Amino acid sequence: MLFRRIACVLLAVLLLVPAGAMAEGETFTLAGFDDTSMRQWENNRFFARMHEWTGVDFTFRQSTDLQSWNQWKAALTKDSKDLPDVLFKAALTNTECVELRANGTLIDLKPLLEANAPHAWAVLQEQPDVLDAITLPDGSIAALPYINTLPSQNYIWINRQWLETLRLETPVSAEDLVTVLTAFKTRDPNRNGKNDEIPLGFLGPFDLKFLAHAFGMICNDYNLFVDEQGQARFMPLEENYRMFVTWCRDLYSAGLLDPNGFSTADTLRKVTDDKALPLYGAILTTNPANLFKTSWADQYTPLAPLMYEGKQIYRDFFGPVQTGTFAITSACRDPEKILAWVDILYTEEGAKLTAAGQENLDYLVDGDGTWRLVDTAQSNASLFVANSLMDGGASMPGIAAADFIRRFSGQSQNQLENMEKQTQMRVFCVRPFPYVYLTKAQEEEIAPLQNKIGLLVDLQLARWVLGEEEITDASFEKFEQDLNDAGLSAFLSFWQGVLESK
Repeated sequence: MLFRRIACVLLAVLLLVPAGAMAEGETFTLAGFDDTSMRQWENNRFFARMHEWTGVDFTFRQSTDLQSWNQWKAALTKDSKDLPDVLFKAALTNTECVELRANGTLIDLKPLLEANAPHAWAVLQEQPDVLDAITLPDGSIAALPYINTLPSQNYIWINRQWLETLRLETPVSAEDLVTVLTAFKTRDPNRNGKNDEIPLGFLGPFDLKFLAHAFGMICNDYNLFVDEQGQARFMPLEENYRMFVTWCRDLYSAGLLDPNGFSTADTLRKVTDDKALPLYGAILTTNPANLFKTSWADQYTPLAPLMYEGKQIYRDFFGPVQTGTFAITSACRDPEKILAWVDILYTEEGAKLTAAGQENLDYLVDGDGTWRLVDTAQSNASLFVANSLMDGGASMPGIAAADFIRRFSGQSQNQLENMEKQTQMRVFCVRPFPYVYLTKAQEEEIAPLQNKIGLLVDLQLARWVLGEEEITDASFEKFEQDLNDAGLSAFLSFWQGVLESK
């Protein structure tokens, strides 16, 4: 294991860092966004430890306000005064990558990666989908990604303890889910003698549309997906969409959906009362631990995608690739050294340094292969994160130390099992629409249409589910006409054009 002995550190450095990268006195300017409480980059041990590996040092321009950071990025050109060498934790949008490459602010990293960032290049060669995701329409690479093999996902999390209490089988279809939710509502699974259970919690139309997978449908935030012929399709006009809407309406009218699902917020659903009993049988969320106290959250497990006609499909929400994390500007006099520096973060050793710090100083590995934070890190976790780690704030470049994180001794057995389930469920997760890069002009062209059409879809879904409008041929015909009046044809033509230009 790296960091166990000084000799191991020296050997790892020699193996990881290209010849010449350890020269002292290399100082570059690094700018980026990080609003993690108390963290100041110039005092964070991460950069000091990376300097020990590479000899590369930085002066920092850390932004702690996202709005200010975005405004600063919007004004960047290759002629900008005091243009930094590096954008780190850059939170670059796809459109910003296109624009900053076009105006010469960012250099093309692609021809430099194989020779100067061999670990990052190897990852991209092994995962062509990642390479495709970060490649601009002109074939260049403006920014490197963060790659997470355990990305967050907006699953249905179901109360496994309630399933056991009521001796219910885990649902595998839409019909099974109705049976289970009905039992949650009527059979008092929290055993308090009250009919206070919420069978399925959700947060507005956004969450509800994840349930469309039970009818073989997934879409992105703009209600789009790409079919097998490469055509942009609009999910609310698919044949099964009416079946999905009717099913949701039936769930709501039977009291199986949260009655406040269209009007609540996560801040209102968050439970902090230690004496409270669980109320949710299932809930659509990325992680119940964000909403519930630990004893509650430990009762939930992610539900595998429901079967439809013998198949399982689910929307890949965040996806493993977070683009726009790291870029080099035209001001940088030695991009090769900077790429050698960031390349370490695409190794397991670099990923562990990012997530847990340095072995024997910040964490200890026990004989069974699990690891734990040292006492001083555990006693003041916020200070430890601020002073020693780079996780949090905007996404880092690099890879996640997924296997290492699984071996953290502070996790419950249920948490470990849930991580394994999520890993296994990745096979069913599909991106409805590929990663695309728009110019600023394209973004400004499509935004009004997206806003208008998206609002129409969400409002109409809520009206149907709440029973404010009947689900009839006439109401669907009016819905389609409203979409056409709002510019659906131009909307689909735009996105088809973007697909064909990839």
